[in-house]
Amino acid sequence: MSTRVISYRLLPLMLVALCALLVACGGSTQTGSSATPAATQAPANDYYGKPINMPKAAPQRIISLTASTSEILGALGLQSRVIGVDAFTNYPTDLAKLPKVSSTQGYNVEQIIALKPDLVLSSGGLTKQYDSKLKDSGVNIVDLSLTNFSQTFDQIQLVGRLTYSEAKANDLVAQLKKERDDIEQKVAGAPAPRVLLEVDDSTPGKPYVFGGGSFGDELLQDASATNIFHSNTANEGYPQVTDEAVLSANPQIVILTEDPAYGGTPDSVYKRANWSTIQAVKDRKVYRVNADIMQRPGPRLVQGLQCVAQIVHPDKFPGALPDYCTGTV
Repeated sequence: MSTRVISYRLLPLMLVALCALLVACGGSTQTGSSATPAATQAPANDYYGKPINMPKAAPQRIISLTASTSEILGALGLQSRVIGVDAFTNYPTDLAKLPKVSSTQGYNVEQIIALKPDLVLSSGGLTKQYDSKLKDSGVNIVDLSLTNFSQTFDQIQLVGRLTYSEAKANDLVAQLKKERDDIEQKVAGAPAPRVLLEVDDSTPGKPYVFGGGSFGDELLQDASATNIFHSNTANEGYPQVTDEAVLSANPQIVILTEDPAYGGTPDSVYKRANWSTIQAVKDRKVYRVNADIMQRPGPRLVQGLQCVAQIVHPDKFPGALPDYCTGTV
């Protein structure tokens, strides 16, 4: 396991928890935008709680150090300005092909400096041990604050401000919020079954789960489901629990978000010792959802909400689950 809850092999980039609101609506100096310049907007704080200095010009050489920030940059159409990404960026495809500045062993500070970026984006303190080295070398690195589901929209807008793409970011957020509202309306008033939303079971008998304050917890609420570990806010909302705690809570539905290559399959759950008494196992209601759309606080979280809501309330959604629910990228 990494120093965060989600291991490197399971996209550690995504450890996020409930914390201070990231930003207010920002501005842009993009040509044709009616917004005021980004530098005149209310200051936003980074992961360390320090005000972020907005670039004086639109960055042209951007490096992304997390898969979530890569997905945000891609959704904003900034692929042509990105020159390097982390080892776990696999979406969108054109960003996944760029030079990798990290591996499962860590980040290559010398490589990052050599690429001469004018903006480096990280998130949630994942690169905490490297941030000061990069700053001391004159690299403009912004380690974005932790987010829950709602605050992910604020983070998208913040990246829009940092890259002078605020108009695009505002349009994207408006679209995502509408999609989220549409899903919430479909399940409004529906019974909320007990759900286990699992993050990682790499330690048998002691799974990591989405607890209170995490974006997964908020996502379950939006899907009209009850998180069996809502009251557990340990480890920034990503507690490691015991099989005994799961058995006691007796979830009616189990949703896995880890990679299939590392245990994230329903068949593996049906074979877990002592889990045969759990209602979800007895009813064969164990599901897997694409780890990438469930463990990255970015534009595709709304797809994750769609998958969870449809699994929990299939009667509210016609047709089969979208392909992205069961994909691996």
